[in-house]
Amino acid sequence: MTATEKDLLFMKLNMSLPVKVLVAIGKLLGRCLPLKNPSALFFFFPFYHVGGAEKVHGAIVRCFSAHSPWVFFTKKSVNNGFFSLFGNKARLFDIWPLLKYGYPLSVGVMAGVVNRHKDAVVFGSNSLFYSLLVGHLAPSVRVIDLVHAFGGGSEIFTLPVANRLDARVAINGKTVSDLKEQYREAGLPQALAERVVLIENFVDVPANYPVKEQQAQLKLLYVGRGSEEKRVHLVGRIASRCRQLSLPVEVIIVGDALQAVDGADRGACTFLGELADQVELLRIYGEADLLLLTSIREGFPMVIMEAMAQGVVPVSTDVGGIPTHVSSGHNGWLVSAGLSEDGIVEEMVAIVARMCRDREPLNAMSVAAYEYARKNFCGERFCSSYRSLLLAAGGD
Repeated sequence: MTATEKDLLFMKLNMSLPVKVLVAIGKLLGRCLPLKNPSALFFFFPFYHVGGAEKVHGAIVRCFSAHSPWVFFTKKSVNNGFFSLFGNKARLFDIWPLLKYGYPLSVGVMAGVVNRHKDAVVFGSNSLFYSLLVGHLAPSVRVIDLVHAFGGGSEIFTLPVANRLDARVAINGKTVSDLKEQYREAGLPQALAERVVLIENFVDVPANYPVKEQQAQLKLLYVGRGSEEKRVHLVGRIASRCRQLSLPVEVIIVGDALQAVDGADRGACTFLGELADQVELLRIYGEADLLLLTSIREGFPMVIMEAMAQGVVPVSTDVGGIPTHVSSGHNGWLVSAGLSEDGIVEEMVAIVARMCRDREPLNAMSVAAYEYARKNFCGERFCSSYRSLLLAAGGD
């Protein structure tokens, strides 16, 4: 049984009579607890470790700093790298063992706490606990979630509670379309599909193009996790193939991805490990020329936004919302995700070889990537959009 199938089974059992009885007991306990959240804003996220989704979640919470919201983490984080990104005004509760191992009483207790708050708003993303909680919240509670990418599994285990969601946020138009199509195929009312809204992520973009120094070697960069869908082993193979062809490149891997690269290919890569220091990460982007992304699925990853803002040209598979922003041959390069793994490696190595031979097109694409980021990735609308959505019922 896959992880998604297990999550879906939990969702089905969550509304069974035995679970409902235990949740009801938990609700009574929750109503008796002397806990009062003046903001009535509750956030549920799985982690605070280093990751693109965690960076987004932290940015969302900081949009509500003036309200001092409560944030609950529902799974064990690998590290505390992005804990500080959630701000010093929010109350952060890292009580995942109680939430996970206390189920279903923990769902009931949390529902009881939330339900006694007038105009309560609950927001979550990528969290099974959050999805289990949703069905037990009072009708007066405003419920919203965020879907980073379609195909990761969360869109499946959240479908049973889609009718309870007052709004769903997607970060790109492709995910909006995918969710609406999923609703249509599941026979859900069109009115539910209209609750899906688009709020794109943002990054800080320099006021001026960050000019890159001409280097003897091109610096190729991967930033991210070593999870299966990222296919980081292909980055390792690209590095080895570039070395075999004596191409003047250095392949740098940032993130917990060492074990995802085959042992035979590790010698062709420079591993920097996870970096929570955003200043250091910006320095690395500033020295890089190309960003490699070999994923089999994505929403629209933060790393592409961050890279383009620093004039780094993305070389990516054409998945998720990436083709919406990356125009192949103009501000980046797209390679068909439908190719075999050998084909993807071959195509990306050919692009790298071309950039090595002729730097002028690379320089032009670097400027184009930055200009696109400057026009499209700034955050002026980000916080205002989230505030409007979450505070629609109670005002700010």
